[in-house]
Amino acid sequence: MNLEAVFLDMGGTIDTHTYDRRAGVCATADIRLLLSRCGVTVRSDDQELYDRINEGLSAYRRWRESSWIELPPEKVWREFVLKTCPISPGQLSEVAEDLAYTVDTRYYRRRMRPEVPRVLESLQGMGLKLGIISNILSRGQVPSDLRRYGIEKFFDPVVLSCEYGRRKPDPGIFLFAARRAGTSAGRCAHVGDRISRDIQGAKQAGFALAVQIRHDFIESTEPDEPRADAVIDSLEEFPLLLKRASRSGYG
Repeated sequence: MNLEAVFLDMGGTIDTHTYDRRAGVCATADIRLLLSRCGVTVRSDDQELYDRINEGLSAYRRWRESSWIELPPEKVWREFVLKTCPISPGQLSEVAEDLAYTVDTRYYRRRMRPEVPRVLESLQGMGLKLGIISNILSRGQVPSDLRRYGIEKFFDPVVLSCEYGRRKPDPGIFLFAARRAGTSAGRCAHVGDRISRDIQGAKQAGFALAVQIRHDFIESTEPDEPRADAVIDSLEEFPLLLKRASRSGYG
């Protein structure tokens, strides 16, 4: 297999994440302060505001799953989260990224998979370019977590849906990432946890290899969705998979 680049998903692949309601409710007090800076007052306690935010973001997730569009945070908060509040276009612009970042970093508990640094060293030692393709609303969450994990040096490019404007499984974001890496889709592999986003998108973009890594949730799949080329439980399996594929002439 003549690969030149490997792209990894972030949430569920490089790190695992779980909802943390208690931390989220605490963070909601800071969200209230951010909103007040723009003249937006929400008359509910933190528990109620937390639930309201989650309901609005859930509505946005349902919309974006069918459209594959990633809206700017300002529009998401104005049109989905706070749609019943009298907020004018642009009113949230000053704090929109901070709102998205607060939710993405404090409503969830995120932990890097422990094997990640040594796997990245191994892949880099194989002469492969490494990049990230992530669906995320906040521009800051992925870069800040890469720094927190001490692995930011491995990745170039880092392609985020909030900057590209489209989400996985749109093949366009995969093709864009391949161009950013200076290679073609047929010389790229992608590792991600979601069939409906990572595997489907990589396959449609013509990536040479699409690998699913298991995460702690059950994803309902459709009969016509593509199957992963391989399924792994740990990223440590991935370099071995590439070596076996190279010996067998796969791709």
